Formats: sequence, structure tokens, C-alpha cells
Amino acid sequence: MKVRRVRKVLVLGLLGLTVLAGCGVAGVWAASGGLYGCTFRDEALAEELAAFAILDVRPPDAPKSGKRYSNCDEDDGFAAAGQHYEHTGPREELLAFYRAMAAKDGWQPGRDRRDGLCFSKPYGTVTAHLSVWFPSSYGIEGEPRANAEEYGLEVTASHDGSAWC
Repeated sequence: MKVRRVRKVLVLGLLGLTVLAGCGVAGVWAASGGLYGCTFRDEALAEELAAFAILDVRPPDAPKSGKRYSNCDEDDGFAAAGQHYEHTGPREELLAFYRAMAAKDGWQPGRDRRDGLCFSKPYGTVTAHLSVWFPSSYGIEGEPRANAEEYGLEVTASHDGSAWC
């Protein structure tokens, strides 16, 4: 009788520990992105993208507008990093500049955006995407400057291939 009771206590105890361990593993999995959102790898990738030299490339007359950013898009689960600049010349001149600079840095031209450019290149085990875009094309107000247009450079990538320009 005592042996059965001891066995029952041991089995219930082990079952309880297994449930607790499973909850712990599920909690870590959910905190790291789970089925939705960003994982720790995506967050680390965003910081790597922020170091891409192409984000510092700009024409001499294009001062920085704001700070460099890096983040992970929780909705789509991809990493992103970028920098905004201002430009006073014609938009086509700026686009021609980035076509040349991106090619020089090994970026392959992709499908042009309705408001800018798109490029891609391999980065480790992922494909990085570079976009040159204009916030004004989306109705996003930048800080108003006389005779200047704000534009952005953004690099995106994802371990699951969901990133795009």
C-alpha cells in the first residue's frame, strides 16, 4: 500500500514538474516571437543592418535629418534600419546618384517603387533589401525646410524571407 502511495506521489510530482517546464519553454518561445512578431534573431539582425555603410552614402548637399534607426516590424516580422536625409536638387538627380552608389556597393536593382528605388543583395543567409523612398509620397510630413525634400534610405531583411522593399 505504501509503495503505491509513494509511486502515485512521484508520478504526480513528475507530471507537475513536466507541466511547469513546458510552461517555461512556451513562455520563452512566446517572448522570442513565437508564431507572430519578431524573434531575438530579428532584433539582432536589425542592429546589424544599422551598420550597413550604404546608409551613410549621400550627396554632398544632403544633410542628415534625424537619427539612424533600427527596429523589427512586429506585424511582418522583419528587421529594418534606416536614415533620413534632405535634398534640395531634383528628385531624378538623387535617384540617379543612388542607382550608381548602390551598384558600386554590390546592390542589384529590383522593381522600382512608385516613389523611389529598390535594390537587393545577399547578406549571410538572408537577402537584404535597400529602398530609397520619399515620405511625402505617403502623406507623411517631415520637418518643413525651405526648398528641401526629405527622403529615406532603409535596409530590410528577414530570416524567413518576408522582407521586401
